[in-house]
Amino acid sequence: MKMFILPAIAALALAASPAQAESVVLTIDRATLLNFAKAATPYSFDVSKAGVTQTLSLSNPRDMQFVNGRVRLRVDCTGEPLPFFAELVPTVSLTFDRTKNAFIATIESMPVKLGMLGTIDLKKYIAPVEIPVNFAAPVDSVAPGLVVDTVIRNLKVLDDRIEARADLVFRRGAGATAAAKR
Repeated sequence: MKMFILPAIAALALAASPAQAESVVLTIDRATLLNFAKAATPYSFDVSKAGVTQTLSLSNPRDMQFVNGRVRLRVDCTGEPLPFFAELVPTVSLTFDRTKNAFIATIESMPVKLGMLGTIDLKKYIAPVEIPVNFAAPVDSVAPGLVVDTVIRNLKVLDDRIEARADLVFRRGAGATAAAKR
């Protein structure tokens, strides 16, 4: 897929005038996001309470749904050294944080009863994911010195997909002339 997208970006970049924004819409369907979740697991972390530390691992994400602007899925949770197993159904919400200038994906709540440790909300052990609004990416493999600046204007969870609306600016990066002469 990369080999088809990058030449298209390069062609657009060469045709576009400098610093002109091009609008794009990127969609991510359930199957793609589920494949990402499967690649990111198992995800392990330590939970401590009353001097006892339990290592928990989340794995086997499945049954992903987009509901009311949120993502819901099922995951297995195992633990050690105290044997533990539970099927959890976390809900992930997406918000915009003006102070960080980023979209934030956060587990809303994921309580789990860990035997003698009691009920613990795993939300506080899983860091939110920050998706910056502005970022730049060099695409030297397509055109030496070419940089794509991206500004995400909107990111939302719809009933059948996640949709990102962004502006792209194609420009020559620092040292582009020297790189192009090689």
